[in-house]
Amino acid sequence: MARILSVVFIALAACSIVATEDLLSCSGSRYFPSQYTCYDDTQLCPILNGTMTLPCGLACYDPNQYSCSDLTLEFYNPNGSNALNECGFSQYDPSKAVCFDGFFLCPRMGTVTLKCGATCYTPSNHYCALAQVFPIGTPQPTCVGEGGPNEDCVADGCEPLPCCPGLIAVASKCRSLCDFNPNGPNCTPLPR
Repeated sequence: MARILSVVFIALAACSIVATEDLLSCSGSRYFPSQYTCYDDTQLCPILNGTMTLPCGLACYDPNQYSCSDLTLEFYNPNGSNALNECGFSQYDPSKAVCFDGFFLCPRMGTVTLKCGATCYTPSNHYCALAQVFPIGTPQPTCVGEGGPNEDCVADGCEPLPCCPGLIAVASKCRSLCDFNPNGPNCTPLPR
């Protein structure tokens, strides 16, 4: 009986830890950031035994065992020498960088940094949403703010991102409508 109560207590404790965590969205799928990582707002990869798996094509892999070379998994030996891998038109050492989307390199800085839009970030402090980096603990945005990218591009094309109300997509950024029509509604008229 004591064993059953222990199992129930452990299960309830695990549920309360997950319940206090905010659900995030990745291409319409809801996930807990302690259990999955979302890449390019389209692909979820699991966190297995504390290790964040990374995308390589449609697969997810452990960066301590494999690397990604032109969207193909290659064996990786963190304690030995490795051949250079291909990442688009670049070659890289898998002990120093990680390739995303078949063309975008992010450095390993003690740990793997991840791709978000056109930048790399450290997932222990930040998360990626709508191709922008946000501090962990801040609410997930539903639209791109002023100056943010209005599209997320990967090797096989670009997807549009929603600009927040009052903003329009111009030259790959979300910009204020008032920049183009200063006398428009909700705009402060320019002094004459």
